[in-house]
Amino acid sequence: MARLILVHGAWSCARSWGAAGPLLAAYGHEVAVPDLPGHGADPTPPESVSLADYARAVAALLPEGPPAVLIGHSMAGMVISAVAEAMPERVAHLIYLAAFLPRDGDSLLSLKKREGPTIGAAVIPGPVKGTTRLAPELAADYLFHDATPAQRAEGLRHLGPQSNAAQTDPVHLTAARVGSVPKSYILCASDRTITPELQKTMATETACAAVHTLPTGHFPQLTAAPELAELLNRIISQAA
Repeated sequence: MARLILVHGAWSCARSWGAAGPLLAAYGHEVAVPDLPGHGADPTPPESVSLADYARAVAALLPEGPPAVLIGHSMAGMVISAVAEAMPERVAHLIYLAAFLPRDGDSLLSLKKREGPTIGAAVIPGPVKGTTRLAPELAADYLFHDATPAQRAEGLRHLGPQSNAAQTDPVHLTAARVGSVPKSYILCASDRTITPELQKTMATETACAAVHTLPTGHFPQLTAAPELAELLNRIISQAA
C-alpha cells in the first residue's frame, strides 16, 4: 500500500478525478484528492493564486505519514515538480499524467508555446481580472473528445476559473532535489490538449524511469478510469 495524492489540472477541481480515487483506494492505497487553492470548494479568490500557492497547499499534506506518491494531471505536473523541489524527502515518486513536466525556469506557458494552440482556442476571459475560463462548447472537443455524452457533461460540470499567474509563474528546479525523486510518465496517445509529441519530448528531456501509454484523450480518469487505476497501481507496485 502507498500513500497517494492526486492533483488536478487547470480549470479543474478534485472532482475531476472521478472514479480514479476510489478505484485506487480499492487496491489498498491511501488516497487524498485535494482542491487546489481557488478551485472547487476551496474559497481562495482565484485571481490571487500563484503556482507557489498550489505547491504550498500540496506540501502541507506531506508532513504526516510516509513519503507520498504525487500524481499530477496536466497543469499539476508543474505543481508536483515544485513540491518535490521543496520537500524531496517527503516524496516517494512523481507520476505525470498527460502533464507538463518542467525543467528549471519553465512555466506552463513557456512549455505550451512549444506546440500549437490546442486548448488555447477555447480560453476566454474569466469572471474577474487575472483569471480565464473555458468556453464549454469549444473546450469539450479538446478535453473530452473521446468521452461519452454523459462523461462529457460530467467533465464540463467540474470546470471553473483559472488563475493566470499560476500558468505564467516559472518554477525553480535543481538536480539535487527534484532530480533525486523517481519519475514516471503516462502519455495519452489521443490527447488534443497537450499533444502526444510534446508529452514525449518532456518525458525525454527530464529522465523518467518509464513512459507508459494510454490510448485516450486528455482525461483518462473520466473516460478510462479502471484502466488508469490499474496502470497507476502497477507503476506504484513496481516502484515499491
